Amino acid sequence: MASPHRSNSLFELLTTKLRNRDESTAILGRTGRRARRARLQDIRSKFESVPSAPERKICRWTFVFDPSGRLCYWWGFIVSLAFLYNFWVMIYRFAFQEINASNMATWFTLDYFCDALYLLDIAFHFRVGFLDEGVLQTDPRKLRKHYMNSTLFYVDCLCLLPLDFLYLSFGFKSVLRCFRLVKIYRFWAFLDHTERHTNYPNAFRTLVLMHYLFAIFHWNACFFFIVAQKISLEKEFYDHLQDEVEAADYVHNYLHSFYWSTSTLTLIGNLPRPRTKTQNLFFSVEMIFALLLFATILGHVANIVTNMGAARKDFQAKLDGVKTYMSLRRVPRHLQDCVALTRSWLSIQIELCKY
Repeated sequence: MASPHRSNSLFELLTTKLRNRDESTAILGRTGRRARRARLQDIRSKFESVPSAPERKICRWTFVFDPSGRLCYWWGFIVSLAFLYNFWVMIYRFAFQEINASNMATWFTLDYFCDALYLLDIAFHFRVGFLDEGVLQTDPRKLRKHYMNSTLFYVDCLCLLPLDFLYLSFGFKSVLRCFRLVKIYRFWAFLDHTERHTNYPNAFRTLVLMHYLFAIFHWNACFFFIVAQKISLEKEFYDHLQDEVEAADYVHNYLHSFYWSTSTLTLIGNLPRPRTKTQNLFFSVEMIFALLLFATILGHVANIVTNMGAARKDFQAKLDGVKTYMSLRRVPRHLQDCVALTRSWLSIQIELCKY
């Protein structure tokens, strides 16, 4: 039998080994938890962009407009209306009814409201993003630098050239606001954007063509009145339009001039015969311009009509190619019938897409 002393020694040895194993396990557990915690912190530092306290204080809320977004589109529409006001009213006032004491408040309010829109358009451009290598830039400093280094910035500043102060020296002359017409690039951009996104591009092109025609008739009528009245040509040159109307009846004078302009530029005829060299020269220039305008309109209308059936013609050409291919390759009749049914279905879908 084993002695009691030997039994106590074995018991103490086993107890010591168990204690050491527990301590090793605890140390390994603490080490594993520390390693996992360190690994988690490392992952967070690499993949989570959490700004520090100083960075949060530096951050500022900014906004940038998408150049192809709806807000830019409708803002372009508003600026286009301001341009059209200057385009139609400026030449009318210079020719027929200049600013005077009775209408000063109305014209000044409209003029400087449009100027305010032009000024807001400059501020708007400072927040419009641009594409750099296919990436939309939104940094305010880059946007400001890009706009101020572009030609558009100088064009927009030219539009707001304050020549209105010359009213004090020359009197009210609306032609001094001619630089407001440089904003036409915004009007063209709006038309291009609308044409690309509308469901009825041919109808829109027709509407734009009609606007251009009326604008040309309007400007030509104003030029005619200026030539006939303010440059002191022969009095008979304008007598057939007066019909004993008072000189202060601006609406009647404008409508008569517009009628004369329409008759001349559409080559209808029934115009007074010129008597002097100046009148002959003026009528000759008008007729040549009318011929060029007629040719331009004819080409534009032909282009619209051609585009209306372009998709149909392209589709029909492809179908003719398919039928020729099946005939040359001797495709079975039942397969040709399936292709014919598919063609009829596609034709119906094309017609439905128009509505």
